[in-house]
Amino acid sequence: MLAVLFATLSGLSYGAGDFSGAIATKRNDAALVTFVVQLISLAALAAILATTSGATVTPMDITWGAIGGIGATVGLTTFYRALADGPMSTAASVTALIGSIVPVTAGLALGEVPNDPTLVGIALAIPSAIIVSVGGLEAQAMSRSLSPRARTVARARISATRRLSVIAGLGFGLFFVALAQASGDAGLYPLVGARGASIALLFGLLTWRHSWKPIPRTDFGSIGVAGILDCGANSFYLLALADGSVTWVAAVVSLYPVCTVLLARLFLKEQLSRLQIAGLVMASTALVFVGLGAT
Repeated sequence: MLAVLFATLSGLSYGAGDFSGAIATKRNDAALVTFVVQLISLAALAAILATTSGATVTPMDITWGAIGGIGATVGLTTFYRALADGPMSTAASVTALIGSIVPVTAGLALGEVPNDPTLVGIALAIPSAIIVSVGGLEAQAMSRSLSPRARTVARARISATRRLSVIAGLGFGLFFVALAQASGDAGLYPLVGARGASIALLFGLLTWRHSWKPIPRTDFGSIGVAGILDCGANSFYLLALADGSVTWVAAVVSLYPVCTVLLARLFLKEQLSRLQIAGLVMASTALVFVGLGAT
């Protein structure tokens, strides 16, 4: 049951962190924002590791972390851009769908056999995240109150956002699968490999593109929150994997768009539709079933 709690906290942290990072990306280069987020995440991870002990880490654990870090770099960079360009609902739903299908499929292919309540929870978790996301902004973008030209522009934005979101989902899926291959005795140390690979890749990309530009001071708050929450989300994910399987842990984590949408409702005053409320009920039901299966 503790693993379910950790997986839920991971999803909440991912959702809040993505919202915070997307706010900063509206005025800054997505790769630059991701780079600073990763630096802050690494600093937070170092502080956690300095106060813990008992882990037994191998070079292979770090390697799996580095592979996951490459996926996380692709995922975060494209996802921040997709969220910033919007519609945010489309970005969150498509990314959640792809990002959850990849690890769930990998877990089943590797021989994991969830029990019946867990399978029901998985079956509810993924579509509930999509319903919560799709139920809002995309419908507004297609509103009949818009002019034909405005609807054409809205459709173009949605199409571009979907393409970015598919790439983001594949990147996150790789991250989840790679971290699941690390030894359970390695603790949080695979994240060192993930952050090291991510920071190195982004540094090279930003240098090659000559994208080093000053970030407005007003955006550092959002970026700092995103970095700390990124570290927390990844840590909770590994803690959940210690007592759970990647199939249902990834399914629970895929509920992170629920948090993103709720934050958009709170801070951006986006209205919740009846469909989104139904999705929230489904998400809660999914957590109950996964919790029953994990006990």
